[in-house]
This record gives sequence, C-alpha cells and structure tokens, in this order.
Amino acid sequence: MKVAIDGLLLGRHHSGVENCIEQLAGALGQLDLDFEIGLVCSAEYLPRAATLGVQPLPAPSLTKYRGGRIIFEQLLMSRRLSKSGWEVLHGPGYVLPRNWTGPCVLTVYDLIALQYPQWCKPSNVMHYRTTVPGSIAKATRIVVPSETTAEAVREMFPHAADKLRVIHLGIGEQFRPVTDERLIEQVRHKYALPERFILYLGNIEPKKNLEALVAAYEQIADNLDVDLVIAGTKAWKCGRVLRMIERSRVRDRIVRTGPIEGADLPPLYSTAELLIQWSLYEGVGLPPLEAMACGTPALVSDGGALKELAGQAAEVVPLGPVEQLAEGIIGLLDDKARCEQIAEDGRKLAAQWTWPEHARQVAALYKEASGV
Repeated sequence: MKVAIDGLLLGRHHSGVENCIEQLAGALGQLDLDFEIGLVCSAEYLPRAATLGVQPLPAPSLTKYRGGRIIFEQLLMSRRLSKSGWEVLHGPGYVLPRNWTGPCVLTVYDLIALQYPQWCKPSNVMHYRTTVPGSIAKATRIVVPSETTAEAVREMFPHAADKLRVIHLGIGEQFRPVTDERLIEQVRHKYALPERFILYLGNIEPKKNLEALVAAYEQIADNLDVDLVIAGTKAWKCGRVLRMIERSRVRDRIVRTGPIEGADLPPLYSTAELLIQWSLYEGVGLPPLEAMACGTPALVSDGGALKELAGQAAEVVPLGPVEQLAEGIIGLLDDKARCEQIAEDGRKLAAQWTWPEHARQVAALYKEASGV
C-alpha cells in the first residue's frame, strides 16, 4: 500500500494546522510501517520534508502561491499521484481533491469557517464553503481531534457520522519544564519579557477574544505585580485589539512579542505564571496542553473543545462578562496551592497526548480506509 499525504500547506512559516501536518508526517516517518508514506509538498519545503522519514513528493512551482496551490490540489494532483501508484490519499488540512477516486482520509480540526464565518477571513470562508462539504462527502474516513468537532460535523453533515474517528493530536516531546536559567534568560532577553507575566500565545485574531483579555487585565493590573505578554502573529482583523493595547492605560505593562520561534516555546511556557486561552471557540487549542506539559497552569474558556480537552486539568472560566475572567485570573494567582495542583494535573494530562500515538491511530485508519 502507498499512502500520499497532502502537505501543500507546509512552507516556511507555520501555525496550528501546519504544525499538526508536519508532526504527523514526522511521527509516521518514525514508525515501522508495512506500507509507504509520501508527502506532497512545495519545492520550498523539500529540504525539511527530506528530514521527516517519509518520501518527499515535489509539487510544481505554481504551488508557491495560494491560487496555484488550490488549482494543483483540486485539478492536477490526483492524476499525478495515481500515475505514480499512490493508492490512498490523506488530506490533513480540511480538503480533498474533487477528482480523487480512491480511498481517502480527511482531517477536520473544526468547522469554524462554516459555523462562525464572522470570525474568519472572508477568503477562507469562501474557500472552505466550496471545498469542505465535498471533501467530507468524498472521504472514506474522517479524523477529528475532539468530540466537539465530531458533534459539529454530525450536525452539519449527518451522512458523515459513520466515517468519523476521534483521534487526539499530540504534544511534542520538547514541551517539558525548562529549568536551565541560562536558556530562560536568553529567551527573556530575546523577546523583552518581564520578570513575571501571564501569557497568551496564538494568532492575534477575533476568535481568540483578546479584547476581553486586555480589558480583564486592565481591571486587575493595579493589584498585580504580574505583566501581560501577548505572543503570536498578527492575523486577520487584528487592528482593533492592537489599537486597544496602544491606548490602554497600562500599555507599558502589556508586551507584544510577535511570533515565537519553535525552540523558544518551552522556555517561554516554563517562565510564565499562567497561560490564558479565553477563546470564543477552538476545535482543539494546543497551547494550554503545551503549557501544562511545561508545568505551567492554564486558564481556558468553555468555547468549543477547550473545556473538553483541557478542562479536566485547567481552570475553566466560562465565557461571559470580562469581570469573570478578571476574577478567575486574580483568584488563581492568589491561590498558590491551586496553581500547583493544576500544574501537576496538567503534566499528567499532557503526557497522554503524543504524536507517535496519534500517528499509530492514523496509520491504522489508512488500512481501514483501504480495506487492507
């Protein structure tokens, strides 16, 4: 059996979905499988793909641009793969080619673009409205990372219920408590981090609910010797929250770092007093689990899958008035015993989430989809 993975989303800069695709490919490459794995990727990504232990399958140069990627993925890739003997196709980024005729597996992390289009970039909404329903109908099996996402798929696409398999994602082995003070100081200096801080990590976009976080911090800042660090990439509709930070009366205590390099994440998590993800909705939400693996307590909302996946070990503050979030933050920081218990529970929970286990379950699904 030959299984091709659509890695066309992979490039130089990665966010959540791209990281998941890369981690899956790398974990599959380390397994002792009795079938072949190939990764379709752009020329830009080929050097990295060669290190993952799977066979790189170069895509043409037109895939460097989004329009060219979509054209190749939807119209040209299937014929090329079939001619080379690839029998099973995995679309790990929501989408399958419309002209693929063989067994196929699809990964759907969430249906936010379809359920809550107001939180998404219009071009993404248009693309996923056009491609996701057909991909779900075509898929032989569908991987979802949470029961929350599974329920969303069942509600919108009842015909797909029997295809669904809930397979948790993984937490990389690099996420563990960092005690090397030299390394911590290097990261602190690199990103101009304050001595004590609470942390948000992720894209700066509407669904992350950062305006509420900033407003909550403004309410409690005078009673805390802890600053707020917002780490991540500026994304769609980030202007409003950026202006709010700039005009804040406590703006000198709010640090924006920009994107964080992968190797710097464990020291960053380990240095924070608390990780906060008070998102309006998440299909998964890995930062709380990564922080837990580094021994840092997490506070999350009940938006989407956050409570389902992290809530048994994190502090859950339901979405509502910002006063609730402010009280939750200050209450947790004032309760050292509670923080220590959450950190301990979090380490145990995060240890259950590994990419090798995710890859083993996905590999078994390839065989199930192909009837082997």
